[in-house]
Amino acid sequence: MGRDRTGTRDRPFERESAKIMATERAYAGIDLGGTKILAVIVDPEGTVLASEEQPTLAAEGPESVMARMADMVRRLIAASGREVSALGVATAGTLDPETGTVLFAGNLGWTRVPLGQTLERELGLKVRVENDANAAAYGEWKAGAGRGTRHCVFVTVSTGIGGGLICDGRLVRGLTASAGEIGHITIDWNGPVCGCGNVGCMELYASGTAIGKAGSAAAAADPAAGRAMLDLAGGEASRITSREVAAAAAGGDPLASKLLRDAGRALGVGLASVVHLANPELIILGGGASKIGAPLLQPMEEALRRHVIPSLGENVRIVPPQLGVPAGAIGAALITE
Repeated sequence: MGRDRTGTRDRPFERESAKIMATERAYAGIDLGGTKILAVIVDPEGTVLASEEQPTLAAEGPESVMARMADMVRRLIAASGREVSALGVATAGTLDPETGTVLFAGNLGWTRVPLGQTLERELGLKVRVENDANAAAYGEWKAGAGRGTRHCVFVTVSTGIGGGLICDGRLVRGLTASAGEIGHITIDWNGPVCGCGNVGCMELYASGTAIGKAGSAAAAADPAAGRAMLDLAGGEASRITSREVAAAAAGGDPLASKLLRDAGRALGVGLASVVHLANPELIILGGGASKIGAPLLQPMEEALRRHVIPSLGENVRIVPPQLGVPAGAIGAALITE
């Protein structure tokens, strides 16, 4: 008997059509911040096909912001020419991942806002709402510096310190999609009180904000030793930020260099706990403060290697991110696959 030519294995036209449809699939993603909204359309590889940025204007209220988000997505879908079946939204705050409700977001002034349900109704798309750090972690893992790994930690060192965990090829979300609050690991149980209510949190010692505060306090206490930082800040200690500390250190200033060593060591100690918890093969270290470079990162890596259990830390690589600002929006889009 001859082979039945009606079987799908012998339908090259249908196979080619399926292949074309797969390449035309795309996903929408939004990074909702306190000051701006970034929306993207990406292909399954994370390549940005279209993007748009608008001010958040959170003071206008949730309804206005969500309407603006929906309009952005409609325009981008039309511009991309792709079939989009889902939207991912990355936002800060405490979330209910099952309903897509923003329970609280201080940067937006939102409490119990039904973000996911509203956008689903407006756009007719499946919507997934994700913590912004988790979305950026997923984006970097799926389409950026973590591509090809299965165990990856994303850390962002900026105003605060945040992060996300990829374990065995899956994003660790937690009960309220807030897993990965790396900055609130306690590294000094006799330390100052953090805004989160805990004491001695890593971000009180190693974030960009912490570096700036340390520089300001040191220069105010000893203006002669802090002269380089004061000169960069127009003579006012209260205006010293991590930028002035980094610039002074780059110029060889001893006090600024010491402040960065202290911050780097604190970061390394905290990351040792992250390695002990997550056992990653890769740490992606991003955020504005991470761009300070060797004066911060060399003592960080030295402290990490000194405090980590050797068998867990000896094969961990530390690399910079690749996606940049769009990481959260790209990750939010890809997480809907």
